[in-house]
Amino acid sequence: MHGVAIIGAGHVGKIRTRVIKNSLEAEVRIVADVDATHARALAETVNAQATTDWLAAVQSHDIDIVVICTPTKFHAEAAKSALRAGKHVLCEKPLARSVTEAVEVIEMATDEQRLLKTGFNYRYMDHVRAAKELLETGALGPLYFLRCNYGHGGRPGYEKHWCTDQDLSGGGALLEQGIHILDLVRHLLGEPVQVLAQTSRFFWGFPEVEDNCFLLLKTEAVQTAQIHVSWTQWVNVFSLELFGRDGYLHLTGRDGHYGPQRLVWGKRQADHSRPCEEVFEFPSVDDSWEREWKDFLGALKSNHPMMGGAADSLRALQLVEAAYQSSRQQAWIDVQPAIEFARSTT
Repeated sequence: MHGVAIIGAGHVGKIRTRVIKNSLEAEVRIVADVDATHARALAETVNAQATTDWLAAVQSHDIDIVVICTPTKFHAEAAKSALRAGKHVLCEKPLARSVTEAVEVIEMATDEQRLLKTGFNYRYMDHVRAAKELLETGALGPLYFLRCNYGHGGRPGYEKHWCTDQDLSGGGALLEQGIHILDLVRHLLGEPVQVLAQTSRFFWGFPEVEDNCFLLLKTEAVQTAQIHVSWTQWVNVFSLELFGRDGYLHLTGRDGHYGPQRLVWGKRQADHSRPCEEVFEFPSVDDSWEREWKDFLGALKSNHPMMGGAADSLRALQLVEAAYQSSRQQAWIDVQPAIEFARSTT
């Protein structure tokens, strides 16, 4: 039975704790949060120890997995401390605020020979999994482009949330939610090699971070991805489309305020009449967090390749940094090849 420490008792920490509670191979033994009340409240749901000392938690002999659910500023420090203590780490996205910070974490995981995973749970959502399976069968033929619109409208007091603070988050809508879409571009379409981006502050008036980002990406195969992530999308929306020679896929919903997950497979007709559509509905509650946890534990058990490993974590951050550079310079940016390490990291 794996002993788990949850670092950060906020919204995501609660989700991770619930998932682990239902796991037969792990149990939460410590919950750490700077707010003792929050730590205690979450710890009580799983009969775990509560503490405000996160460093003592990651160094505890009762712990062999650390799950990091803090604001992004603390990801790298917490991850390195846990890895140095010999623990395996699942860290919420993004792995760090910058490529430089992420490389330090990855190198530490390599040195300590510990498993490191970033939380990219969107890859495990039902409609994404179904789309990936269809793409792998060649259902769309050669792929041409991806188009995504993903956003929400914030809420009263949103300007006080940690994700809108540059120091705590490292970035705005692009880094906070756009990184999920950049990861899905790589997962579903191909590897981007060029980025053009425009960040904007339309409404919220944050002093540094953007509330909107518009991106174009070109892949190695000269495919195009068009992305808009927004915190001024007054009605929540998640819409991702993929078009190829033989048809299209349209993924909508993300559960909760975004609506249930749904996938439409459109099949191009030889006579160019209206495509025939097949609809896949996923009415059950999102189980992507459970699937991701099982993938992580499976990699621990059998050392099988998992999604969201070091290479995925680093590449997503490289794309984010290239997008910010593009917005500053108002130019296409060539994305440098993924950093090569002397020792491989999974």
